[in-house]
Amino acid sequence: MNTTVIILSFGKTFKIFIVILIFVGSSLLSIPRPQLALSSPSQTGLPTDWPSVFFFDGTHGSYNETFTGEVGDIITIALVVFNLTNTIIPDPQEGTVPLGNLDGFDVQISWNPTVLKYINHTLTVPVEDYPNPIPPSPYAGVLHEEAFQIMNVTDENAAIPNSEPGTMAWFAYTVMPGASVFNGDGTFFTMTFNVITRGSSPLKLTNLRLSGEGGFSPHVKCHQFDGLFHTADAPEADFTFWPDIGVVDKPVIFNASASCSPVNLSISKYIWDFGDETNATLGDPVASHSYVALQDYVVSLVVEDSNGTRSNLKTEQVSIVEKRNVKVVDVSLTPADLVLANRTVDIEVWLENDGRADENCTMKVYYNATAVNWTDISATNWKKIGETNVSIPKGKPSIEQLTWNTTGVPQVDTYYYVLANTTLVPYENDKDNNKTSRDPIFISSTALRDVAITKLEFGWRRAEGEAFKSPVLDGERTTFQITVLNAGTENETAVNVRLYCNNSMLRSWNQSIPYGNTIKLTSNELFDPGFYNLTALATTEIDVHPDNDRRQGTLHVIETPKLNFTFDPKTPYANQTVSFDASPSFHGESGASLTEYKWSIYNPRGTLVKTRSGSDLVNITYEFAHLEVWRVVLSVKDNYGIEYSIHRTATAAYQIGANIQVQPSAGFPIEYIIIIIIVAVAVVAALAIIYRRRRSKT
Repeated sequence: MNTTVIILSFGKTFKIFIVILIFVGSSLLSIPRPQLALSSPSQTGLPTDWPSVFFFDGTHGSYNETFTGEVGDIITIALVVFNLTNTIIPDPQEGTVPLGNLDGFDVQISWNPTVLKYINHTLTVPVEDYPNPIPPSPYAGVLHEEAFQIMNVTDENAAIPNSEPGTMAWFAYTVMPGASVFNGDGTFFTMTFNVITRGSSPLKLTNLRLSGEGGFSPHVKCHQFDGLFHTADAPEADFTFWPDIGVVDKPVIFNASASCSPVNLSISKYIWDFGDETNATLGDPVASHSYVALQDYVVSLVVEDSNGTRSNLKTEQVSIVEKRNVKVVDVSLTPADLVLANRTVDIEVWLENDGRADENCTMKVYYNATAVNWTDISATNWKKIGETNVSIPKGKPSIEQLTWNTTGVPQVDTYYYVLANTTLVPYENDKDNNKTSRDPIFISSTALRDVAITKLEFGWRRAEGEAFKSPVLDGERTTFQITVLNAGTENETAVNVRLYCNNSMLRSWNQSIPYGNTIKLTSNELFDPGFYNLTALATTEIDVHPDNDRRQGTLHVIETPKLNFTFDPKTPYANQTVSFDASPSFHGESGASLTEYKWSIYNPRGTLVKTRSGSDLVNITYEFAHLEVWRVVLSVKDNYGIEYSIHRTATAAYQIGANIQVQPSAGFPIEYIIIIIIVAVAVVAALAIIYRRRRSKT
C-alpha cells in the first residue's frame, strides 16, 4: 500500500477555516453523479457542448482509444479537463449550471492493481507552479493561487475511508476566497504505473466533482470518460444481445462470439455479470438470461484466454420493459367502394404501438388474388402492393399511406380486399399484426357514375366538429350538414344537392366532386317551435344507383321552460326558516316535463354554501345565518336531458335566481342585551372600587 498524507501546520484560526472548507468540499459527495458519457471507437473529437474530463497518455490523438503496453513497461497517464468556459446554461434539475469558472475539484479513481502497479503521482496544482504542459498531457496545470489541498491519498487495497467503492486514489483541491477562477484546458494530475502482468485494467473515475465559483453554486456540468489499458496480447471482450430491448420474464440472448485474442489464443472463459446480482462463468460464448424487474441493467463481460489472461471489461446497457407490441388498427381505401380498372386506390393504414418501447418495423400491404379464406387468412393468395419502413414511439399511433395501381389485377368486375401486415417485434402478440380493409372495393371494367348522400345531420352545434344536439331550443339556429360521396368511377362536375323542409326547398348547391371523394355541405337556419320533415337529395346525370341519393329526418324545435319560484317570508330575519316553492314553474313545450330541480344558495360574498338537487325537490327550506343580501338560484333539467350550460345561450331559460334581503331579528336585539349587561357589570365594579377607597380613608 502506498499512502501520501499532507498535514498542514497553520495557526488555530486558519485551521478552523480549513476544516470549514473541507466540510464544504466533502458535501460534493451528496450531489448526484452526472450520467457517464460513453465513448465510441469511431469518435475522434471531444464533445464541444460541455467540458470533458478524460485520461490521456500522450500517444493518441483521441480521448477514447485504449492505452497499450508490454509487461515491464513504465507508463504515465494524465487526467485532464478540456474546454472550461465562463458560461452558464439551463438545467432541468438545477435551474442553471456553469460550464467553467473552476475553483475546486474532487476526483476518485480506480485501476486493476494486478496489471498496473502504482509507482507515484504528481498533483499539477496550481497552474502558476505548472505553467507548461505536463507530460504526457498537452496541458498545463489547473486552478490559480492561492490553492490548497484537501485530499491526497492512494491505497491499492481500495480501503480509503469515506471514498466510493473501489477507489484507490482520492485527490481534492480548492482555492482560497478571492483567488481567480480557472477556465480553458488543464491537467489535474499525472500518475505512473509499472505493467506487471499481461491483461487489462480499467482507469475508472469512481467519483468526479468540479466546483463552480463559490463552491455552493451548481457544480460544473461536464462529460467524463473512463480509460482502458491492456497489454498488446491481452484478449478483447465484445458482445451483442437480442432483442435490443428486452421483455420481462423473456430471455435475452447474449453473444460474445466477437471476443478475440490478438495472438490467436482461444477464449476459454466468458465471465458474465448480468447486472441483477446474477453472475455466470461459461465456456460457450452464447448466454441466455431473463429479467424479472422492469428497469435498465448494465451487463458486463470479461473473457479469459487459454493462458489465463483476462480482457478488458466490456459493458452494455440492457433495458427491460413490460411488453412490446405493434398492431394494425384499421385499413381504409379511397375510393372506398368502386374504382375503374387501371386507376389508383389510396390506402391508409392506422398502426399503433401499445408496447413500452419505441419500435421500428416494416409494414406491407397486399390484395387478395384468390377468394379470401376467412377461417385461415394465411391460406389466401395475397399479392404484395408495396411496403414501407415505420418508426413508432411507444404508446403512439402512426398513419401510413401507400398507393395501389390496380393495373394487372387477375380479374375485373370483382371485389378485392386489402390486407395490411407489420413485421413482428420481439416477443409481441402476433394476433393483431394483420388487418383487412373493412369492406371490399369493386374494380370495374366500365365507367360507372354514382353519387350518394351518406349522412344528413342537423341540430344545434356550438362549433364545427362538435356533435349536433337535438331537440333545438326556441331562438337557436339549426345547423344542417349533408355528406355527399362520389361513389362512381368518374369525376362529377355538376352534382346538384337540395335540402327540403316540409316539401319546400330550403337550400340548394351545385358541386364538383372527384371520384372517390366526399364533400360536406352546411347551412344554418332559424325555425319556430314545432316538427319539420327534412329531405336531402343529390342528383347527377346517369346515376346508376339512385336509391342512395336521398336521406331524410325530422327536426324538433321546442319551447323552453317557464321558471318561477316564491319564498316566504319575503324579508326574513337572520336564522329564520324560509320556504321556497318552485311549483309555479312548468315546461313551455307541450308534453315535456321538468325531471330535476337543483337549488344553489350563495352567501353575501358570492360563495356557494349549499346545493340540493333531486327530481322531487320542488320545495325546500333554508335558514340564513347572516344579514345582508343572499342569492338563491334554481336550475332545472327536462326529459330531453337539457339543462343550463354557459356554452349554450338558449339554456338561460333553464335557470332563475332571486336575491334574498335578510333583516335583523325581530324584538329587542340580543346584541343590545349583551351590551347592557357588560355596561352594568362595569358600573357595579366601579362603584365597588369607589366604596373600598372611601372605607380605607376612614
